[in-house]
Amino acid sequence: MSDRIIELRVENQRLKQQIESLEQKVLSLVGMTSIETSGGPEKKNVLNDHLMSIIYSTQDQLNIVSPQIDKFFATELKNLTKKGIAVLIITNDRGAIPKPYQEVYDDLKSTSGIKIINNPNVRYLLVFNSNEAIYSGGALDKEALEKSILIVTIIREPAQLRKIAEIFNLMLPSFMRAKNG
Repeated sequence: MSDRIIELRVENQRLKQQIESLEQKVLSLVGMTSIETSGGPEKKNVLNDHLMSIIYSTQDQLNIVSPQIDKFFATELKNLTKKGIAVLIITNDRGAIPKPYQEVYDDLKSTSGIKIINNPNVRYLLVFNSNEAIYSGGALDKEALEKSILIVTIIREPAQLRKIAEIFNLMLPSFMRAKNG
């Protein structure tokens, strides 16, 4: 009987360690995805601040989905390419972009280090790199984002970032899609 008690104590200790390990994993995930409000008089720059942060922190490649891009963000993206960081943009066809943004589109299209892919179905804003993703409504337009009240989702969890990269990949033309496995 005492052997059985020792066996149960050892099993109990092993289960306690597994529970502690699982608790640590859950705690490490907390904060990996957050939802915030951007816009209104109190929080008009929340989204712009997050976008600038992800632009400045990018080390390898910045991926963007946006219906159009304004001159402010175009300048920031061009500065990023001067550091040798590639920028891949999926945006609406030039003809579907409002006239004031077409000049910016042309400027970005001719910038070395920036690749623009046209997709007529772009209706949201997604900016991501290998460490973080920002998803929201709207477009990469500083003034419009200041005036809009939007829900901003920030993702830092690696499995979710891979899923976002897969979705981004599906928006690319078939010859540009990364092959999985």
